[in-house]
Amino acid sequence: MAYVTLARKYRPQTFDDLIGQPHVTATLMRALDAKRIAQAYLFAGLRGVGKTSAARILAKCLNCAKGPAAVPCNTCSSCTQITQGSSLDVIEIDGASNRGIDEIRSLRESVPFAPTTGQFRVYIIDEVHMLTTEAFNALLKTLEEPPAHVKFIFATTAASKVPATILSRCQRFDFRRIEPATVVEVLQRLAKAEKIRIDEAALYAIARASDGSLRDAEVTLEQVMSFVEGPITERHVTELLGSIESDAMTRLTDALLDRQAAPALAIVVGQVEQGRDSSQILAGLVRHLRNLLIVRSLRDGAAQAEALTRLVDEPSDRLSRLQQQAGRSSPQELLVFLQMAAAAYDTARRSPFAQTLLEMVVVKIATREQWQSLDGLTQRLEQLGRATGQPAPAASAGPSAGAAPGVVPATPPASSQAPEDLLAIWPAFLERLGAQKMSLAAYMMHAQPLQRDGSMVTVGLAAFALHQEVLSLPDNRRLIDQLLSEACGERVVVQYSTLPEPRETATADQAPAAPFAGPPMVQDIVNLFNATIMNPPKPS
Repeated sequence: MAYVTLARKYRPQTFDDLIGQPHVTATLMRALDAKRIAQAYLFAGLRGVGKTSAARILAKCLNCAKGPAAVPCNTCSSCTQITQGSSLDVIEIDGASNRGIDEIRSLRESVPFAPTTGQFRVYIIDEVHMLTTEAFNALLKTLEEPPAHVKFIFATTAASKVPATILSRCQRFDFRRIEPATVVEVLQRLAKAEKIRIDEAALYAIARASDGSLRDAEVTLEQVMSFVEGPITERHVTELLGSIESDAMTRLTDALLDRQAAPALAIVVGQVEQGRDSSQILAGLVRHLRNLLIVRSLRDGAAQAEALTRLVDEPSDRLSRLQQQAGRSSPQELLVFLQMAAAAYDTARRSPFAQTLLEMVVVKIATREQWQSLDGLTQRLEQLGRATGQPAPAASAGPSAGAAPGVVPATPPASSQAPEDLLAIWPAFLERLGAQKMSLAAYMMHAQPLQRDGSMVTVGLAAFALHQEVLSLPDNRRLIDQLLSEACGERVVVQYSTLPEPRETATADQAPAAPFAGPPMVQDIVNLFNATIMNPPKPS
């Protein structure tokens, strides 16, 4: 007897057997009981969630000897032929390979013919979004007024690509992504039926890799069954898929939380040497940090256990370990880690330097004690403003040569102490600016709120040409004005003023160094990076 794959062997034969789509099955079964049968249906959703299986079950319900019925008998000749794929009344068409107008014209020519054994001729078109515009136009009239004995069932993974004229003539059903816990339950039943011993952790690893597709999970289980002789563990699954084990990811995260860069890098290198792909390790880190953030953000109580089961794709025995690890960090810190890892993963998928990006993220997280929070930076700016407050010299009549457009060249006002309300909202403003445009927030970290005069807020900028130019761009000014107005609770406009450069006190035996009068390009670089010429050339 020919071998039958798990996905075909255990294909659902009734709506009650269809996994994870109760909103679809309940609606169709009630419609069949009430004999309210539409002329066309559209099943949309991720691959492997049951769209084609549901279409075949619906075809059996329509053509069953006892039908139309919500539950096909699966014993009559019509049901048997549809199950075997040999029914002349159910025509399945692959929209990807039969997408032209000629194929649709052939379909239209066959529509008038009466069914052979059942009550209906059912046309199932898979991946219908692949049809050409001409093919869709040729189908429109037939779809709008088909003969009474014809029903259309369309399946697609990209409903947005189906023309609105087609959508308006169909009853649409959106199939949901299947939850990992549900996938694990199904795989457990299949493994028991196939007499295969497999760990729960291995089942969860398969479910995570399937990304909500039950068919993908069944294919992976079948592949692992051929790969392993004997009991199947999580290590077998990760070796086959090139992903990272949960235990290894937990050890990596422990090292990161302990600020131990060297052990964390050692774990990463060990995984790479075992053949793990760097982007897959990053994906595992993103998933693990996401789980920690969810666990850390949920409140204790009865509702937490239920929420964890739905949101965290790990076995129950590992949830306590996640809770312990999540308790070692704050939600805000975990969120920053997650943003960094997710950004690196997005870049690593398209970069030849994926391992370097992974190592960079690991080192950056492990050395985070060297970071400075926005609040800390703002407090330092406030202290600097209080310490260096001096009477302002007279403002020049016009802009200086180095000032960017929109930057007032005058030095700060006589009192560089900003109003308390402005200082209070400044950290929140910087945080919101960073969420909108991180690069712009980096420039604003070097700025200092100076004073507020009605709706005008004066902000001091360091004498860096690049900072002044970037912050003065119209789009950046509009964003800064908008976010600062939201933080203040009323409309304000920002104007910039150049901060005075700090003066260094020379010792008695050390004369002030003369400014370096080099080429303009070199001077621009010095101003751009606030650099110092260590060995200036001696005058000739």
